[in-house]
Amino acid sequence: MIHTTSSFKPAQPPERVVRKSQLSPARRWLVEQMQILGYGRIKHLVVSNREPVVNPPPKLCPRRKLTGPRQRPREIPCGDFILKEQVVNLFDELDSMSSGVIAVDVRDGLPFDFICE
Repeated sequence: MIHTTSSFKPAQPPERVVRKSQLSPARRWLVEQMQILGYGRIKHLVVSNREPVVNPPPKLCPRRKLTGPRQRPREIPCGDFILKEQVVNLFDELDSMSSGVIAVDVRDGLPFDFICE
């Protein structure tokens, strides 16, 4: 019996490297709000011309566990850093929708999914 192994892996597109410092002030604000929220939902986030609208601010609805161990406080990165893929994907979605009102589910400070309201 002959065993063969293939080390062929399909080519994946290179990761886009986007830094927080490259974002508009409104997008930096949204990243910071997701980090502060940690777990929960950002409701009534207005998007205008592909940018989150800061004023009026959306409603932040934290998620709290009622059973099990409490979530320990997380260290929130400050300064400049490379954005995670989920954040880049969220901004890609904002770019494609142009304008509207959305709600964003946040898990561990990162956008998990969103819906149009």
